[in-house]
Amino acid sequence: MIRLFVMKTDEINADILLDKMSLLSSDEKTRVLKYRHEEDRVRSLSARLMLFKYALCFKEEKYKDINFVTSPEEFSKENVNSFEIEYAENGKGYINGCENVFYNISHSGSYSVCALSDREIGVDIQEIRDINENVARRFFSLKDNDFINFELSDKRDRFIKVWTVKESFAKLTGRGIAQGMETFYEDFENNKILSVADNSQIAEFKEFAIDKDYYCFASFFE
Repeated sequence: MIRLFVMKTDEINADILLDKMSLLSSDEKTRVLKYRHEEDRVRSLSARLMLFKYALCFKEEKYKDINFVTSPEEFSKENVNSFEIEYAENGKGYINGCENVFYNISHSGSYSVCALSDREIGVDIQEIRDINENVARRFFSLKDNDFINFELSDKRDRFIKVWTVKESFAKLTGRGIAQGMETFYEDFENNKILSVADNSQIAEFKEFAIDKDYYCFASFFE
């Protein structure tokens, strides 16, 4: 089970949301305040508030695969939990004392997202924007480049799709780009992440359709 909680931060009152920072622990506040720009703080804060509100109840039937949170007023002392987050050496966070509850957060452009699951999860959202073609040539596999260049008129979108899945997988493993973006590729017909070395399956991914100008993918192990 994977459920995604989404906030479009450019459509909310930032001052009201920032006032909700008092609902977070001191450690989580520090992680929000490390961002220099207010818009980045708003995105980071909104993702964490969604985590602390929904992590213990996301399995309830009333929630869908994608759930939009439309107002900062939805967060209150009554519904924002106070559990602790422990961080592994690789920086990946885990909810202390909660078995079979995993999370990952991401933000880009106007959106912040929080993915909650009963299995290890990695999520990434990316705004569709201009690309640097050298990135794919230098850091992606030949199979990735073949996919990106298959339809030149769709090259930008294909690159963002590949990049977003790769980021979500890197966050799933907690190893980041250090594991080598060129060592795996994406089978978009079957939603599989495969090893370049032997074409064996490493993980799976799921797309979440949030906005026509964004791609959002979550990666998970079978």
